[in-house]
Amino acid sequence: MKTIVNLIAFVFSTCAALAVDVRFGVDNLIETDFALLRGKRVVLVSHAAAQTFRGTTTAEEFAGTPQLTLLRILTPEHGFYGIIEAGKNVEDDSLFERPVRSLYGSTRRPDSTMLADADVVVVDLQDIGVRSYTFMSTMIEVLDACAQFNKPCMVLDRPNPLGGLIVSGGLIDDSLRSFIGRLPIPYVHGCTLGELATMANEEHWLTQNPMRKKQRCMLTVVKCKRWLRSETWDKIDRPWYPTSPNIPSVESIRGYAIAGVLGELGLLSIGMGTNMPFQIIGAPGLSFSSSIINGLKDRGLDLVKARFKPRGGKFSGEICDGYFLFPNRNWRPMEALSLLMWEVRRQFPQAFPDTLIKTSNGKTLAKAIGRSDVIVALCQGAQLSRIDILFTRGYEDFLLTRRKYLLYDK
Repeated sequence: MKTIVNLIAFVFSTCAALAVDVRFGVDNLIETDFALLRGKRVVLVSHAAAQTFRGTTTAEEFAGTPQLTLLRILTPEHGFYGIIEAGKNVEDDSLFERPVRSLYGSTRRPDSTMLADADVVVVDLQDIGVRSYTFMSTMIEVLDACAQFNKPCMVLDRPNPLGGLIVSGGLIDDSLRSFIGRLPIPYVHGCTLGELATMANEEHWLTQNPMRKKQRCMLTVVKCKRWLRSETWDKIDRPWYPTSPNIPSVESIRGYAIAGVLGELGLLSIGMGTNMPFQIIGAPGLSFSSSIINGLKDRGLDLVKARFKPRGGKFSGEICDGYFLFPNRNWRPMEALSLLMWEVRRQFPQAFPDTLIKTSNGKTLAKAIGRSDVIVALCQGAQLSRIDILFTRGYEDFLLTRRKYLLYDK
């Protein structure tokens, strides 16, 4: 009996040792009894997915400590609790007896009424590491407003759930900058929000003011402790709190990095209305050849045959043939997306007329990919090698820029 007890204790101690005891930016702030914010009047940009190691939210911690005065909370897309559907306006509210102002409603940028009485603006958002997810854009708008109104900004950093090593895709065209593509970075960028904030600030990517001078804000990044770039969320001993209705898990983030753009085509179900959003694609009668499946495998994406009936979204209530998406160890999301887009165009040529880029659907697709020439090339039936080149244009330049702002080791 004693031997069994010792064995169980050994197993638990081994598991505990294997779990990475990572501390996020807010955790480090709490452990210092809010030393950096002591006596400050604070405006907090955050949501419920910004969890602490104690299982509370950053907003709750700020509201409950006497070390600072929490003036108000500003919320991104999907609202504080992450339950509002993508693209839907978020309304103002109140929480912890503080006003909650929306940054995804009538305005997406803090105005003077939101910031005037603040000593410092603090950003704590759990991002997912994909350019089109709008939390990064919200942060950049906040940094830009802080520069305009001469307010210090503090970013409480969090790990990139996809890790910090995988960078995939090319740079966005300046003409296609939008709220789903605010910075000239690849679609999967391998950075934390703290790194992106520093990069945007130092590279003068914030909006130029009316005097045409490049703006910078007074920025402080509170780093994570013991997080390595090689560690995805699976290696961190923390539960995942859904950041939006269709990102209930880290697996859905990996799928989003590929299926999110495919969804803009409006040709396939991408798992909306199923229990695996962004992790499954399909349409009535959809089938890929073995050469396409093998090609995707080489690009880091395993396909497993599936049949499903979505309860919402594209093909709601219809039986779809399709595939589960399982990233493998060679995962290169934009390279896999390039091949998928090329194959979808081959199977649905009628959906790619020469005029596609002039339509609202085509323009949204171009913004999501970050390049209009990809859409033009697909409509023209270009070779896959051409699509691959367009999908990755500017990638090497970004890696050189990024190197200067990395805050964490491998």
